[in-house]
Amino acid sequence: MQKFILLCRSITHAQRLRDTLERIGLRCRIERPPIGLSDKGCSYAVSVKTDYITVVMQHLQEVRLLPERVFYLSEDGDYREILPK
Repeated sequence: MQKFILLCRSITHAQRLRDTLERIGLRCRIERPPIGLSDKGCSYAVSVKTDYITVVMQHLQEVRLLPERVFYLSEDGDYREILPK
């Protein structure tokens, strides 16, 4: 499954991201980030289908609620960082 992982610094940050995106009709979910993507134990992630990433990032920039980092999960199962710290 292809998706984007929006890495958040806390559960509260992840909830705010999710709620903001759901208000504009985008489905996403909160999950724990895969091991190795974060060096912080309290990190959470919001996953979004790849079809929506442009809309997601534009909207989050407009409301000034950006993720810490953004990763792409490719079909081969590898995570690639697309927006660094």
